[in-house]
Amino acid sequence: MTNTQTGVDRNGHIVKEDDEVRLLAIRPSIIKRLAGSELADVSSMLGQTVKVFDVYDSGLVWVRMKWKRPDGLIEIHAIAVDAEAIELVKEA
Repeated sequence: MTNTQTGVDRNGHIVKEDDEVRLLAIRPSIIKRLAGSELADVSSMLGQTVKVFDVYDSGLVWVRMKWKRPDGLIEIHAIAVDAEAIELVKEA
């Protein structure tokens, strides 16, 4: 872990880089900007356990999820999430 910034989850638990959180909601503004496979991928993140890959100085938490495509390529989607939208599952 290189980032020492922390955020919080919906229960007030400290969340930091490399922790695993359950994604309970996605900002509507993110969903509106997506279409096709990107929309399907990001929507499929709901309810999943995802890894925190960054926390900004402001405490804004970013999560990501990876998909392996049939052609072998890896696609990654990352989104910013609000505290109410995540629940700590496992500390790093």
